[in-house]
Formats: sequence, C-alpha cells, structure tokens
Amino acid sequence: MKVFIMSCCLLVTAALFAQPNLSGKVIDETSGLGIPFAKVFLPDLETGVICDSTGIFELGRKLSGSLRMLVSSTGYESRLLTHDFSDGKPFDILLTPAHITLDQVIVSTAGMGLQRESVTNVRSARLSDMNKVPAQSLGEAMTNLPGVYRLSTGPGISKPVVRGLSGPRVVTYLNGLRLENQQWGPDHGMAVGSVGIGSVEVIKGPSSLLYGSDAMGGVIYFVDEPYTESGHTEGFVQSKFDYMSMGTTNNAGLKLNNKGIKLNVFGSASSQADYRLPNNSFVSNSRFSQYIGKGALGYNRKNWAMNLRYTFLQQRIGIPGETEDSIVTPFSFQTDVQNRNYSVPAQSIHNHFVSLENRFFFKRHRLSILLGNTNNHLTELEDDFTIPTFDAILNNTTYQFKWNYFISDHLELITGSQGMIRFNRNRPDATEFLIPDARSLYAGVYTLLDAKFKKWRAQLGARYDVRQLETKVTASKFQDLSKRFQSVNYSAGVARNGKYFTIRMNASSGFRAPNTSELLSNGVHEGALRYETGDVNLRSEQATQIDLSTAFHGEHFELIVNPFYNRISNYIFVQPIDSVVEKLPVYQYVQTGFAQLGGADVGIHYHPHFAHWLHLESTFSYISAEDQNKKPLPLIPQSRINSQLKFEPKMSGKFEITDIVVQHIHSFAQNRIGEFETRTAGYDLVNIGVNMALKLKIPVYFSTGVKNLLNSNCVDHLSRLKNIGLSLPGRNFYVSLTLKFDRVGKW
Repeated sequence: MKVFIMSCCLLVTAALFAQPNLSGKVIDETSGLGIPFAKVFLPDLETGVICDSTGIFELGRKLSGSLRMLVSSTGYESRLLTHDFSDGKPFDILLTPAHITLDQVIVSTAGMGLQRESVTNVRSARLSDMNKVPAQSLGEAMTNLPGVYRLSTGPGISKPVVRGLSGPRVVTYLNGLRLENQQWGPDHGMAVGSVGIGSVEVIKGPSSLLYGSDAMGGVIYFVDEPYTESGHTEGFVQSKFDYMSMGTTNNAGLKLNNKGIKLNVFGSASSQADYRLPNNSFVSNSRFSQYIGKGALGYNRKNWAMNLRYTFLQQRIGIPGETEDSIVTPFSFQTDVQNRNYSVPAQSIHNHFVSLENRFFFKRHRLSILLGNTNNHLTELEDDFTIPTFDAILNNTTYQFKWNYFISDHLELITGSQGMIRFNRNRPDATEFLIPDARSLYAGVYTLLDAKFKKWRAQLGARYDVRQLETKVTASKFQDLSKRFQSVNYSAGVARNGKYFTIRMNASSGFRAPNTSELLSNGVHEGALRYETGDVNLRSEQATQIDLSTAFHGEHFELIVNPFYNRISNYIFVQPIDSVVEKLPVYQYVQTGFAQLGGADVGIHYHPHFAHWLHLESTFSYISAEDQNKKPLPLIPQSRINSQLKFEPKMSGKFEITDIVVQHIHSFAQNRIGEFETRTAGYDLVNIGVNMALKLKIPVYFSTGVKNLLNSNCVDHLSRLKNIGLSLPGRNFYVSLTLKFDRVGKW
C-alpha cells in the first residue's frame, strides 16, 4: 500500500510538467502518400496513437532515448523499428503494401521483435482472434494454438499442455510476473482469467535461458490489453450467456490516458451451473463461479516508464467424480436436474498478484526492473462446507532485472538475473496434509548475444540456476529435508527471414528440480481422488530440444512446417501401484532414465486476392512420446487438425456482419497409451459463430453461434472425467452483447 501511495503521488507531481508534442508521418512506400488512420504503437510504453486522415501522428509528450515502434495498417506489412527521440524532430515511417499481414510484436523473447523474425519458436495470438467462436475459459481458447492442449476437469479446471508437457513443466507469466498457484496438482487450474488479456504468447520447448528453471515444455506468457491511445478514454461492458451450463459471464473495463498517466481497470463475474451432456443429462457438481478484478497504473516521462499492476481472482469449483453407488457406472455421476448451488467436494481459490515494473531507456541502453508477489490460497472441501480437508497457502516473492546494451546497430547484449523466495504453508484447521510446509529459494543469471545482419538473425546464450529447498515437519508422516539443485543451460539459434521463406533452427536445454509434491507427498489428494506418495531421492530433470521451422509466405498463401525433438533425462512421472489407502488407489512419483518427445506442427493460411472476404486457416499437431524402454508415456494428447473458415462480408450502413466463422476440429484416436491408460476414440467437433456490429454513437457488438453443432458424444484423451465415462459438453448455443465507447479529450 505504501508503494502504491508513493507511486500515485509521484504521478500527480510529474504530470504538472507540460512537454511539446512529437510528431511524424506514416507513408506508403510505393505511392509516397500518407496512410490514413495507421496505428503507431510503442511496446515499451504499452500505448500508442492513431494517425489522422493524412497519415500524420502526434505522440503527445516529449520522449527521450531509443524506443521501439510498431507501425501497422490493413493491407501493409507491419514494421517494428527503433527510433531515438532525443532530438525531438519530426520523422517519416515507410510501410510496404502486402496482402496477407499476420505479424505482430512478441514481448516474451530476449529482444522484442516481430513474430516472423524471432529466433525462438514463439506463437503469438490476440485473444480476440482466438475467441471468434467464444471459449468458456482462457484455457479452452488457447487450444486454438498449434501444439497447445489442455488437461481438464470439466469446464471449470483447465491446465495448459504444450507439446505433451504440463503442470510444473509449463511456466506461466503475466506481464513478466511469474505466477505460482500450486500447479503441481493435475486438478489445480490456471490462475488467469480472460478479462483484460490482450494476447497470449507460447514459447515452445525448454525456455530456461530467459525464464529460469521448470520451463521444460514451454512458457505461457499472457500480455494485458495495452493502454488506450494518448488523450483517449474508452470502455466496454459485455454480457454472455451459455445454454449448455445456463451460465452467465459479465465483463467491464475502463481505460484512461492523459499527460503520460495511464489507467486500466477490469472486472468480471461468472456463474455456471452443471454442464449438459449430449444425452441431455447433467454432470453432477460440475458447477463453478469466478470473480476477477484487475487494474494497471502506468506513467511515462522522457526516458522512464512505470507500471503498477494488481489482479485478484476468486474461484469456487465443483469437483465431479464422487458417488455413493455400490455399482458404479457413468450414470452414477449424472443427474436430470441442473444445479448451481454450492456443493462438495469443491475447491475454493483466492489469488492475489501484484507487480511494480520500472523501465529506463537510453541511446544504447535499456534497463528493466520488476518486483512482484503472488499469493495463492487453495482450500479443498470434501465432506463439510466449513471444515477444509486440504488448506494451503503459497506465497512467492520475485524480482527480475534485465539490461539490454546495443553494442552496434547489428549486435545486442542482453544480461539479467531472476530470483524468488517461495513459502508453502499448511493451515492448521485442515484435516489432511498432502505435503509439508516448505521454503524454496531460487536465483539465476543469464547472458545472451543477439546479432542481426540483413536477412539473418542469430542468438547465443547461457544461464546458471541454483535452487535450495527446505521443508519443516508438520505431521509425523513427513520428514525434514534440505536439498540443493543447480544447473548450467544454453540456447543457440539462427533464423533467415526472406521475402518468401523464413527458416529457423534452434537448440536449447532446460532444467527442472523436483518439487515438494514429487519429493514428499504422503496423503490423500482429494481433487485427484487418489493417495499420493513422493520419493526424496528424485533427481533434477534435464532437457535438450532441437526445433526447426520452415515457412513460405506467398501473396495469397502461407505454409509453416515445424518439427521438434525433446529429450528429458531423469523424467519424473506419477503412476498407480497395486495398493489402496483410505479406500483410494495409491499413486507414487517415480523416475525413468529418460523420455523423448517428438512431433510437428503444420499450419496453412489461404487468403485469395479474388476473394478478400475469405480466410482459410488450418493447423495439424502431432506428438509422440516414449520412455527409455520405448513404452509410450501417459497423458499424451491426440493428434489434431483444427480448421477455420472465416467470411468477412463487406457491408455498408449502420449494421454489418463483421465475420462468420465455421470451425472444424478433428481429434485422431489415441492408441499409443501408458501402462495404466485406456485408448481414446477419435472425434469431430463443429462450431459456428456470427459476429455483428451496430454502428451507433455507442457501438453495439453482437455475437451468437453454436458449439458442438452435431451434439457429438466424444471424450478427450486429456479429460480427467474420461475414466468415469463422461463426455465433453453437448450442443451449446451462446449469445454475447458488448457495448463500447471511445472518447477523445481531457478527463
């Protein structure tokens, strides 16, 4: 609170200093004419402006140092450039006409750049693009990205799966803040809601160089919606209804930007009843509710920018899968009456995320310092609404330091350090203790060289990490433990970005120390419906991945082929053993010599000249995984083809249909299964969405459609409800209404 008050006072004082405006012009490289209403976005400041009808823009305040600018307009190639604002003189920016324009800035890599130019394999997408047919959760929306799946427990709990890996092997970041939410549990969902999220970036493969240990499968990097343009005030209210769960979701947001002070505020409330199956029955206790509040306060002046962010997320999630029937069948978990009242077993979750980031920009230097804290309180209720079975708090305090030094126009040195101190504490009123109280100390340093020369870009870097884990006995079944893990990792890659072809080659290593759950679990995991035991002798995992990518960019057609191979030594996994404790099957964490995962992502995009209103996009994802004995690993997702046909009719007048989307998802059968798994049949899903706009003084946006149009009775291989015979949701009609406003002027 003190930091917040001091920051606000500093903002108000600094805002009293008026500065002359900076201006420029965006020009068509071919015709030499200004490009009307082109967008000029400054990623370092997370805001920008829109050009006038002649292509001229004004940034509104005097800036200093070298800042990056993303300049874009429909029908032109996006351009990312670095400009030194110290002289304050007007300048021109040239854009090249193009038919297919898919590139956007990615911020999760060492040197911010366009997606096509990145050496690291990063897939970035705007949330609005992933939600053309709205998903019920952010985890579901992310499955539209190639190579990304989800491990789910009904609609309420989703965990991202990247190239066959999930849980502690996939690290989640929100605007640079590492999120910790006891993600070791398969029933602990992702602690991020969709409101206020602008885009998602997925770094595939080991990413320990920039993001520390644990990122064996990849990094999920969420980026908040940017601040509004300088001098603007904008906002929205939105309401969505889902027939399948009789669910309502209400969102609202407000953005302000004036004299360098920027403010974003978002809120969301969602209530979902038990979801409907294709047979018109309902899954008992699959209901959930969610409440989100988040805000961001930013300020920039000359060569300094500051962002203070806070997010609160509360969830109440029913856990389906329990019955008192003596003879258990899939109907034991179904009901004819849909309900949304609180019941048990259930999870109650409270998350608090806060971060303070300061960025400084100079002619040849750039410095970023981020301090943050995440707090997760997880309660699992089994038989009683008031007495928790499992009750634990995880608190994580982090710092990040990154320094960019531009040695020349073609060579950049990036060095940094990250650290965190994490406490996991069991509350004494719980009746069960799955893991002991623990403290984890972590620190890492890295250095990376980024070289650019004409069409070529190369990166080479190394990192050292050390982690200390200490536990405290909280019950007789646990033991004191003090362990130290350390590792050196590397990353090397090269990319060539030509007019028609982009070729990328990358090799990287990663490191993950076993967590407290894997080392010392000894108790009932109610959410997973099993008794878990750990192994104190587990060693660190070490991964090495080779990643290749070839892309063809034509005038009407784009093709991307991306094979990969990932080998993980000392692979840790949990497996059932022939034992029962407290009427539950016993699962034990074990380790194999190594595991290897390989596969490919293939994507196409067709946008013909003769039909500007037509887009055809399709991706194919394939993963194969096995251990050192050539036995398939468990929980490996099905191969999948995800195709989307989008129509964008050109309409004039106050009412227009902005787009019509038809989506077909084919999941192949999964017959390569782990020792204790069952096969999963292939299935098809068809979704249709229609998005419309009514251009009034306050624009109104209307969306409607149907998901699972054919009411397919299908089961996903990564669904934790598969083993009790429950399918994915049946046919779901949805409707959404959004009102937006954008006001220019003082506030």
